[in-house]
Amino acid sequence: MSLYDRLDLTKHNRKLKLPLSQRLNLTKPPKLRCQSCRSRIQPQWEFCPSCGRVLIDNDSDFRRCIWVDVSGMDVAPENREAIFSLLMDAFSKLYGAFRSIKIFLTSDPPDPKEWGEDFTRVCIFADSQPVDYLGVASFKSGMVTDRAIIRIDQVFYASYNASLSLNQLSNLIANTIAHEIGHTLGLDHSALPTDVMHNGLVHTVHSLMPPSFHAEQINSMNNAIRRYKALNN
Repeated sequence: MSLYDRLDLTKHNRKLKLPLSQRLNLTKPPKLRCQSCRSRIQPQWEFCPSCGRVLIDNDSDFRRCIWVDVSGMDVAPENREAIFSLLMDAFSKLYGAFRSIKIFLTSDPPDPKEWGEDFTRVCIFADSQPVDYLGVASFKSGMVTDRAIIRIDQVFYASYNASLSLNQLSNLIANTIAHEIGHTLGLDHSALPTDVMHNGLVHTVHSLMPPSFHAEQINSMNNAIRRYKALNN
């Protein structure tokens, strides 16, 4: 008797005596895994949250232009170099947070030949009028909007009161801008205190780390951009 004949592969139901090949459901689709790191993924995900690999590249020719406009900042000449060095560091962290999101992030005015008037403008400025927020943005859940402002004087004020280092201030600036951009891409507030979309950024928390978005937020923003394209084409 061969080994195959001696193996009882129908032990769970001896009456049926069906061979293993007939009991396997070969029509059931396999569970999806990332081609790079083999982590489990979902079919609607745009990228792998474990390794960052792009999973779906549909509509790769369409991106939302986000203009972070610093032209409204009135900086004294003696402080200009230090302030813009700080902003450049904050922007580099901002670019990292949005690396998997279908946007074109720029600090220069958008090229009218490429973008026309169809872009989101995030104005960074200072004002003498006292306010109780660091930034504010137009918001529609799951939809793309086109306006946000950052009160950089309030960010500096919070930093001064908390005695933040330059790196911590850079993190706070980047988190504040990322938070308002997130709103313009349809993200609502989060209840998680460490989340970049937390309702009310806390300078003692969000100065400790650069901004980042989790997988559900990234997919939600990309879906909002895709929906915007479908509605406006």
